[in-house]
Parts: sequence; structure tokens; C-alpha cells
Amino acid sequence: MYPGNKRKKPWREEKERLLKMTLEERRKEYAGDYVALKAIPTWMEDLKSKSESDGESTKEDLQGKKSLSEKVSLYRGDITLLEVDAIVNAVGGGIKASRP
Repeated sequence: MYPGNKRKKPWREEKERLLKMTLEERRKEYAGDYVALKAIPTWMEDLKSKSESDGESTKEDLQGKKSLSEKVSLYRGDITLLEVDAIVNAVGGGIKASRP
């Protein structure tokens, strides 16, 4: 993911180097395109935009789901382009990505 780092370093040194960098500095070293998590709406934001476009009010439906729906985002696309620290294959085939 970081093409500027051609020579191999011990992973601890590389980890320390990356932790000291700002997000913008890290982005300059990316090999290609990326999808920032800020660009992916949360489940709550997606539900709100759908209800507004449908002209419906789903306020009652959203109340019970609020805590989980504000933390979960649904993404359809190439997960290797996500700007995350890790991608983990969970039991049952689900994918979990940790936010930077």
C-alpha cells in the first residue's frame, strides 16, 4: 500500500513511522485510489435519505435502531480500496473493517 517504502524495515519501525504521520501524509503514500469512510453513509443516514426521498417519515422506526444504525455503514464495492486499518473476515462470511 505504501510504494515509497521500497526497502524492507522491521515491522515495528514501520508501525512507528506510520503512527507518527498525519492522515494527509499517509494518503500521499497510497498506491492508488481509496474510499474514505467519511464518504460512506451510516445505516441511519442511509435510512433518513431514503425516507426523505420517498416522502415518508420513519422517525418511529429509527428510534429503536439508533444505537446500532449510527455505528454501522453498508458498503458495496471493492473492500480493498477502503481506507481502514484492517479488514477481518468474520464467522458467517461477514466483513468487519475498523475505522482509522
